Amino acid sequence: MNLERTIFPLMVAFNEDFKKNKGPSHITDLILITIKSLIPSEEYVRVDIDYTRYKEELKLWKYYKNGDNPSLLNVLGKLDSVIYWKGKDDTLYYRLIPIILANKNFDFIREEVVKNILFTTGNIELLIEGLLISKLIAYLLNNKSDIIDDLKDEVIHLAQTEFLQKYKPFFRAPFEEYPGNFSVEFEQNRIFALNTLNSVFSPKYKALERAIRALDGKRDSDRILDVIVAYYKDSKEDYSIQLDRYYFQLGQYIYNLRNGRIDPKLLKIDKYHLPDIFQFKEGDVFYHSLLNRSQVIKREDLHNKTIIHLKTKSGIYTLVKD
Repeated sequence: MNLERTIFPLMVAFNEDFKKNKGPSHITDLILITIKSLIPSEEYVRVDIDYTRYKEELKLWKYYKNGDNPSLLNVLGKLDSVIYWKGKDDTLYYRLIPIILANKNFDFIREEVVKNILFTTGNIELLIEGLLISKLIAYLLNNKSDIIDDLKDEVIHLAQTEFLQKYKPFFRAPFEEYPGNFSVEFEQNRIFALNTLNSVFSPKYKALERAIRALDGKRDSDRILDVIVAYYKDSKEDYSIQLDRYYFQLGQYIYNLRNGRIDPKLLKIDKYHLPDIFQFKEGDVFYHSLLNRSQVIKREDLHNKTIIHLKTKSGIYTLVKD
C-alpha cells in the first residue's frame, strides 16, 4: 500500500482542524501526543501506545494546550467520575487515526482503540461509536467490501461479560460511581448502534450516522468523514491539503511504523528525565525526555503567570504556568 493511501486520513484530520480553528487546536495536540506515544511491540507485529509516555505527554500538554474539553482536563487532575462516565471528548475519533494507520490487523487496532478511548472517557456511546468508526476507517484503508455488515457483526459479538473481563482494568473511574445502570445502558447502546447501522437513526450515534451517509454517497456536515470515505471510494472530488512539511513527515513516520521499519529500542524511554521547565532562565539549554534538547529563547514573568518560549527539535513551544 502506498504512502499517500496510508496516511490520507491523518492529513485530512490535520487539514480540517487547521481550517476550522484557523490553526492547530487541542485536536491536533492530541493526535500529535498519540503519535509520539506509539511504539512497536517487541513480541507481536503490532504498534501500541506507551501509556507511561502518554501520561507524561499530557502532563506537559496542559502548559502549551491550544484549547481543551472537560474530559481531557478531567484526566489532568482529580478525576470527576460523572465527567468520566458521561462526558464527551471531541478529540476522540481523530486521535484514534494514528493507531488505525500504524496497524494492519484489526484485532490489534480494536484492543488499542478501546484502551485509548477509556483513557479519557467511559461514555458507552462514545466507546462503541469510536470502535465502529475505527473499524470503518481500517476497512476502507484495506479496501474491504460489505463494511456495514462487518460493523454489525462487531456490535453483535460485543458481549458485555467478555468485554469487561478484558477491559475493566482500563476504566479509570469506579463502576460503583456510574450514574445509572451500566449493564442496562451497555445493552441499550448496542441496540442503538445496530439500529443506526440499519439506517434507523436517532439522536444517538450521530458520527456513525454521518459515516453511514457518507458510505451511501450522501454529503453531510462532518467534513473529515466525508472526505475520507470519498477518497477510498475512488471519488473524483478535488481535495487540497495545505500543510507544513512537518505533518507529512509525521505521516511518513506512521507509514514506517506500519511497515515495521522502526526499531522499538530507538523509541523506548528507559528512564525519564523531566526537569521543571519553569525553573530555567532565558538562554538556558537543557535535556528533557519528551522534548529532547531544548533552549529557553524567551521568559516572561508576569503578575500571576510565567511564560516560557521554548525552542525544540520539533518546533517552538509556548508554555504558560499560572
